[in-house]
Amino acid sequence: MLSTSKLFFRCFRDISDRKQVEKILTDYNRTLEQQVADRTVELQRANQELSRLVNLDGLTQVANRRRFDYYLAREWQRHLREQQPLALILMDIDYFKRYNDRYGHQRGDDCLIQVAQAIAKIPKRPTDLVARYGGEEFVAILPNTNAEGALIVAESIRMAIAAIAIPHPKSEVNPYLTLSLGVTSLIPSLDMRLEDLIANADRALYLAKNQGRDRAIVVIHPQNCPQPFTS
Repeated sequence: MLSTSKLFFRCFRDISDRKQVEKILTDYNRTLEQQVADRTVELQRANQELSRLVNLDGLTQVANRRRFDYYLAREWQRHLREQQPLALILMDIDYFKRYNDRYGHQRGDDCLIQVAQAIAKIPKRPTDLVARYGGEEFVAILPNTNAEGALIVAESIRMAIAAIAIPHPKSEVNPYLTLSLGVTSLIPSLDMRLEDLIANADRALYLAKNQGRDRAIVVIHPQNCPQPFTS
């Protein structure tokens, strides 16, 4: 039989070994938990970056059409609930095809980038959105903005494009690049559709082009103001 002292030391050693094992397991679990936490943060960042890239126009780095469609639909519903004015500015580079024909598509792409970045600097609020609508067309969503406020923003955009002074000798309007802008604003109601807002901006843009380009024209929803007005 084991003596009392030997039995004591064996028990002590067993307890000591068990504590060491427990410490090793505890440290290992902590390491695993930290690795999982770090990996989770990395995945969250990767998902955020992926979401950002999915919603950006690859060339100009402003919001793309997909982001525009989603955001406008969301803001339409919010403004319908809150009964606040929602404004839209539709923009088109004047005689851009002639610019491409003169300088080539690479210079055309550079031009689009400069224009997009100049436009994006004008709307200041976090809720404002500038997007590439397609080709040489851009669009700005201005929540909680009436027609007068939207026209001020549109004029600021037009002047910002004039300020970057991109030569355009093939333009019939100006020796430098210009924009035509269609502006609209309305308070959504149940008898309106989101497409009414876009149609008004499109009509305003058509009038801006038809009346000489390099200008901003406002069209209000017919039930509020049947006549367009210009800056």
